[in-house]
Amino acid sequence: MTSPSTLAVIIPAYNAEATLESCLVAIAASKRKPTEVIMFNDGSTDTTVEIAERHGVKIVTNDKRAQGPAIGRNLATQETDADILVFIDADVDVHPNSIGLLEESILTESDVAAAFGSYDDAPLSNRIAALYANLRHHFHHQTSARDASTFWSGFGAIRRSDFVNINGFDAAYAEPSIEDIDLGTRLRNADRRILLVPEAMAKHCKDWGLVQLWRTDVFNRALPWSRLIVSRVTDGADLNTSSREKVIAITAHCIWLFGALSFFAPLISIAFFGAVMFFLAANRKFFILLARRGGSRLLIAGVILHWLYYIYSSLAFAFIKLTHRIMVEAH
Repeated sequence: MTSPSTLAVIIPAYNAEATLESCLVAIAASKRKPTEVIMFNDGSTDTTVEIAERHGVKIVTNDKRAQGPAIGRNLATQETDADILVFIDADVDVHPNSIGLLEESILTESDVAAAFGSYDDAPLSNRIAALYANLRHHFHHQTSARDASTFWSGFGAIRRSDFVNINGFDAAYAEPSIEDIDLGTRLRNADRRILLVPEAMAKHCKDWGLVQLWRTDVFNRALPWSRLIVSRVTDGADLNTSSREKVIAITAHCIWLFGALSFFAPLISIAFFGAVMFFLAANRKFFILLARRGGSRLLIAGVILHWLYYIYSSLAFAFIKLTHRIMVEAH
């Protein structure tokens, strides 16, 4: 494979002093050295800028209130004419060979516009919520099809020409949300391929709290993703909206429904235990990963959190679907 002449790494950062240092050290240790590293400083008030300057990073600064990573990445890409743009979040440490793997995946076939990697199975934080969230993301990316219908900007690369052709990220996303999924949808609608490269791994250093996890899952992921699906610009066949996932979501609701009904009709407890066993069996590989990584404590908490994840994600989709139908019928 012949590498392109230029490859730019782009990092959106807002008050990222806790993780930016290790992020930049990991990039410097990469086997595929980027031509340049550009950071969009989104109005940080901590030492983010000083850390970037110490590492010789090119800085694009927003002196106003935070505009969000979608706008930040767009502005940073205007500062480079690199052939390949590699987006890396400020709380992500790439493995030494990962940038090269994404680049190679893109350049191997001309119809491939973008590629993205995966979190590894050893996140920095050992808090239950953080372990669950990061390992859930890792598991999805390790077990999904290589030909993807979405994009991931936490650690993803794209040809600059394709990025320009689809007008980059949608600036309507003013905070971290599904701007990468939206971009991936537009790439696919333009008949351009996106590859998931699970071998291209990176460590996630975000220390998720439980409330933060739920807020992000519902308001920054499930609700806007559901709006994207019901708008029919995507067929919904994304990383975790397959038919199998829908069956598991139905089972998750059967658990609480049969559990409640069993208090009034004891025989229904048979159906309750059946739904629980199906849910455990359907997610057994993920639950084995949780047990291997965090023992019985993470396993028990992870099963409960994963059950709740299916509950609130499916309710978010049902809410958006219902309100969309009401709006359509009203007009």
